[in-house]
Amino acid sequence: MSNALPKNMFLQGIWEPLKLECDIHDLVVKGKIPKELNGTFYRNGPNPQYVYSDKYHMFEGDGMIHAMTFQDGKVDYQNRWIRTERFLAERRARKSLFGGMRDGMKRDESVKNISHSTANTNVIWHHNKLLALNEGSPPIDVNINDLTQCSPYTFSQILNRSMMAHPKVDPISGELIFYSYFGPDFRYFIADKNGQINYQEKLTLPFLCMMHDFAITEHFTILPLFPLTWDFQRIMRGEQPFKWEPHLNTRFAIMPRYGNDTNIIWFEDQAALGFHVVNAREENKHIILEMVVIDNIPHDTIAFGDDNIAYPNYLTRWIFDLEKRTLQKERLDNINVEFPRIDERFVGRKQRHAYMNGTINLEKPNLFDVIIHYDAQSNKKNIHHFGAGSFPLEPIFVPRSANAPEGDGFLLSYVYREAQKRSDLVILDAQRVNEEPLAIVQLPHRVPFGFHGCWVNK
Repeated sequence: MSNALPKNMFLQGIWEPLKLECDIHDLVVKGKIPKELNGTFYRNGPNPQYVYSDKYHMFEGDGMIHAMTFQDGKVDYQNRWIRTERFLAERRARKSLFGGMRDGMKRDESVKNISHSTANTNVIWHHNKLLALNEGSPPIDVNINDLTQCSPYTFSQILNRSMMAHPKVDPISGELIFYSYFGPDFRYFIADKNGQINYQEKLTLPFLCMMHDFAITEHFTILPLFPLTWDFQRIMRGEQPFKWEPHLNTRFAIMPRYGNDTNIIWFEDQAALGFHVVNAREENKHIILEMVVIDNIPHDTIAFGDDNIAYPNYLTRWIFDLEKRTLQKERLDNINVEFPRIDERFVGRKQRHAYMNGTINLEKPNLFDVIIHYDAQSNKKNIHHFGAGSFPLEPIFVPRSANAPEGDGFLLSYVYREAQKRSDLVILDAQRVNEEPLAIVQLPHRVPFGFHGCWVNK
């Protein structure tokens, strides 16, 4: 970078941007790579090429993909910035041209007609496409044979607007269910297993909010509306687009998968905020939804106003009675958790196992120091402690084989080693999370704090 980084917590330590792109072949491994791991773990996250101001927020950095490829017990690594229009424009200019949400979304006149997309939040695999996602922009198609080959993706010119960051893939039908909420209205989409959009519907919602994630069951879609509202007019006025408005309460829209305004069942609860879904299922005319949820945000909170404040997320369950139109809410644990993942062969169905990051040492509430395995059948949890100065990122589950029982597989997580200023990829037995890692893949550099990833089999 041409200029020194401004003072900002999201530009230091585990968040400090990585300045290099590299390929590393045949990485050093402690332990033994499971023979069943043959494929690539793609992980996405913000890594700003340039920084506009000291108001930078980690949601706003350019996307960077870290690809760890396993084959026959050997491991190769490469990382590349996602070549969005924004990234390429700033590379040519050798400076930042786009301000963030705390800069009033300002931008240089030279890029007034260029997308601000960073594609920095998630990466999914569907219909043989690797799609990098950021909910404010269209998806980016990334060529797995050359990660620098990137282009906006439109689902055969059907999608002409943003796509949210956490679409759901039905494990039986292969359908991709998603929505778009950054725009003048809310649009809901379903694409078949071949990537053809065969259903779209405009839905009428009581307010537009940061709806980062949602849930599906075998027959229903569950849309959670938390009162972290967004308004395009705020952007036009140079204001922060998001606002905490707890008087609006939390709402849930539950509708058939191929539903519309006429068959939505609405539920309402006290104000809360949830970014990530664990899973949902149907059970005796009830919908059971599990998420990680913040439920103690003060009424006068300024959205994204103070980076030093960290609100705990708790594993939470809602039970919706579709006949009586009532709901029940239950906190399932008192540990701060985030980034939940399951065996994705059970999305929308009853699942036994869930895995997520947790915080045991509260001296650093913005970071996670453990991975937790929750077993719904035994009602127990196993915890892998990484120790002082080691901070795991989102764990992803890889089944041992296509037909392996639920939970029979591996957890993969990048772990930042603070003292050494570098990262490892740690592989755990998903059924014995509390035991020593099966293998540790050592990197010579940091993998900055980021968001989500996926596994693609060979």
